[in-house]
Amino acid sequence: MKQSLRRSATVNLALMASALMALAEPYPEIDKRIVTIGGAATEIVFALGAGSSVVATDLSSIYPPQARELPMVGYVRNISPEGVLSMEPDLVIATGALGPPNARQMLERLDIDIIWLPKLSTPEELLSSIKTVSERLSRIEAAEALIEGVNRDLAQASKNSSNWAKDALTVLFLLEPPGKSSSGMGGGLNSKADTLISLAGGKNAATGFSGFKPVSAESLVAMNPDVILVGQSNRHGGSPESIQAMIATPALSEVSAIKKDAVYAVPLDDLAFGPRLGEVTLRWNSLLAEHAATVIP
Repeated sequence: MKQSLRRSATVNLALMASALMALAEPYPEIDKRIVTIGGAATEIVFALGAGSSVVATDLSSIYPPQARELPMVGYVRNISPEGVLSMEPDLVIATGALGPPNARQMLERLDIDIIWLPKLSTPEELLSSIKTVSERLSRIEAAEALIEGVNRDLAQASKNSSNWAKDALTVLFLLEPPGKSSSGMGGGLNSKADTLISLAGGKNAATGFSGFKPVSAESLVAMNPDVILVGQSNRHGGSPESIQAMIATPALSEVSAIKKDAVYAVPLDDLAFGPRLGEVTLRWNSLLAEHAATVIP
């Protein structure tokens, strides 16, 4: 009888331990087939160490390099639900930029496990997204390290620019430089470029519009930015040739950034607002620092 009771107690303890472990780890095994949509979503999953489970991404996911080797389910703003389904995912992680609207509606009606992240245009949205994804993928410690790194770099950038003159450098971010007979595309207020410029210690020169809008040579002269940053990638953004053509345009020769040799190419995926946000901010901060006037204490 005593042996029977001991065996029963042992079984009960084992069952209790198993139940407690299940409660502590709601997702004890990582999802085997993950589809990520949106550059930030892809970067977060890879940065958390779960990249081996990603079976497909979208065309905006250009970092890390191994993400570009995976099948693509379209572009984040023009996703094919059929393409997503064809990958037989256990989990889809998508940013709020996913479109068109009917594609999102269709995905929401399907029996697919989906994590919807925001559009990720602020540090706060990035940090909360890292936490959300890490909880699902059981990568809490990795998330804590990522969050600490982002906060550290952002704080350093802020410290670096704290002794700059109050009249902050004016900065213009261009997706495409304007040409002799064509307009470029610039980042105005309430854009990711606007946020990054502010985080790096600058002031957006494009205050006359919101989002990304055409920028002509004439409007560039009127803005007269101290620094110009041009986004580049293999698929989109300004080419080295188009940047040089802008610099060599006689009508732009008196623009402060061109006159002072303050035109820089930056990776277009700097705007992804993924886990590298702190690193990107520090890099932009370093570029601005070369032209910032400092206040002597």
